[in-house]
Amino acid sequence: MNHTFKHRNSFLRISVLLLFIAFISNASIRRVNADETANSLKLTLSETEYKTSDNTLSISPEMETAYIVEITLENVGSGDSSIVVTPYTSTALSRESAIIYSDDLNLLLDDKYNFSNYASIESEALDDDNQIEIPPNESVLVTVTITLPEEPAREGTVMGAINFSQIMGLETAEDSIGIKSVYESLIFINLLFNEVEELKDVVYEDFSFVALQDTVNLQFYALNYNPILGNLNNALYELINPNGEIIASGELADSVLLTPLTKSRMQIPLIDNSELIEGEYRLTIETTRKAITTFFSYEKEDLDDFKKESIPTNTVTIQSDNQLFIWIILILLAALTVAVIYIVRSKRKREG
Repeated sequence: MNHTFKHRNSFLRISVLLLFIAFISNASIRRVNADETANSLKLTLSETEYKTSDNTLSISPEMETAYIVEITLENVGSGDSSIVVTPYTSTALSRESAIIYSDDLNLLLDDKYNFSNYASIESEALDDDNQIEIPPNESVLVTVTITLPEEPAREGTVMGAINFSQIMGLETAEDSIGIKSVYESLIFINLLFNEVEELKDVVYEDFSFVALQDTVNLQFYALNYNPILGNLNNALYELINPNGEIIASGELADSVLLTPLTKSRMQIPLIDNSELIEGEYRLTIETTRKAITTFFSYEKEDLDDFKKESIPTNTVTIQSDNQLFIWIILILLAALTVAVIYIVRSKRKREG
């Protein structure tokens, strides 16, 4: 599950629309709306010396020490509906201008920074499906235990969270697409280790051009090999094609975060009427710390694949083999014309 948040929000509650195709039989299916219930989930983090805000803990863990965190889940409101939540651990992953807290960690570069290695969740209310049902106007206690594994992180920060996922309802009709509303409530837990002695440069890789509705973007990944939260805030960028033409230039957003040891997806828009051709491209990204230039190749096969996509009108020009052949013919014709003129003039001079 992936859930996107602005990291500074408290008790972040988001609604993620999960689309799934459902073929509905003749049986009657009830429409369920989120507003049918007046009940809501309230999280209360127990008081502790590690608490830095209503929903955040910062712990500097030591070996052979267990840190106990208690979270009270309450079903509040005037309704009579029970609330069912699924608790799970997640790790912070950056994606352009946002941070997601996810248990899908394909983009994590070092498993030592996987928060699930440090945290376990327990509650007497957990059932066999790892769910907790909370009756109206009642509460349930959840205990989170933080311990260090045999080979923990040595420096920087492990950014994690305890997610409580709540399916609010399902809307569906005969022969239609079902829409499931899922709400998330989070408690953030940062594990602080030794200070980082030396920072490594951000690495950029996996380049591709992507056609969108109104523009074409260069999509790539920024690899933060540092175990701390970094950023590319207001970084300047410039992309130059094999002809030496600037086809993208500008400034990144004022909040482009890079979570520790993470491969983060990035994209920048191309200038209208830019030319995409086969060859070597040069991308420069300049931060307040330094400018990093990365070269990457875009082959004929890449161009062919890109041309198969739906390319926005008047956005980019692709130099094809036909165009190249036409240019060669024109050059040869021009050279032949010059040669003929030279021969004719030379002949006239000899005859004169």
